[in-house]
Amino acid sequence: MGMDGGCNLFGSKAGKLAFPFLGAALLVGVLAGAGCAKKTVSDVERIQASGEFRVAIVDTDSRYTSLEGETPVGIEPKLAEFIGENLGVDVVYQVRGKAEALAAVADGEADAALGCIHHSGKLTGDYLVSTSYGKGYFYVVTRTGDYALTIGALEGSPLGVDRGLDEDTKSSLYKAEGVRIADYDSPENGAEDVKNGVIRAYICYEDQAKQFLEDEALQVQNMANLEPEEFVIVTGKENSALVSGMNTLIRQFLDGSGQ
Repeated sequence: MGMDGGCNLFGSKAGKLAFPFLGAALLVGVLAGAGCAKKTVSDVERIQASGEFRVAIVDTDSRYTSLEGETPVGIEPKLAEFIGENLGVDVVYQVRGKAEALAAVADGEADAALGCIHHSGKLTGDYLVSTSYGKGYFYVVTRTGDYALTIGALEGSPLGVDRGLDEDTKSSLYKAEGVRIADYDSPENGAEDVKNGVIRAYICYEDQAKQFLEDEALQVQNMANLEPEEFVIVTGKENSALVSGMNTLIRQFLDGSGQ
């Protein structure tokens, strides 16, 4: 997605709070002056009128999102709050799994979904997505002395992967001939099966792999030729003005002016 296309409705480089409390008449005027179709008024106007930015968020138990009690904390909640602040509304979270978060957007139960959701081709066919706000790098956990730095080095091996890995990423692993892939709900279970010889390697994100650095029976390596995932905010096809504004705010957030 381009970062500069469309109508910059509620974010700008000039100020953090560009259009936090626009009335309906003024909002229509702004969009008309910018040459946007009236249809694009409804997405942001509806959110502002409701007073809520409904966010379906995935608890990935990482620096991006984790839970303190029932409260989401981390990079992604901070980004969501920054967007809500610019809209002039409260952020209301719905903690869900990845598939459920996307379904909430599709069904109109959430305005946006985020939580280490990868910008894949299938995703852009069904939704609008923001520009990327982060990357997910992959690490392989093996027994000490087993060097598997590339996809090719895993040929013929049973593998374990974090269940949250995107389908495009899993497809890349199948380029290694004869691999067999099993999904794991927890890194601990994956690492234990590596130790016991059930799988040769467990592939996961950086935050998950870090916990095994001190385990002398295991070694953690960066996957050299497995492309990192690009994390994006997902919204409905009808929310073109919203995604355009979010792109501007993501840039501000990443360069520090939004934090």
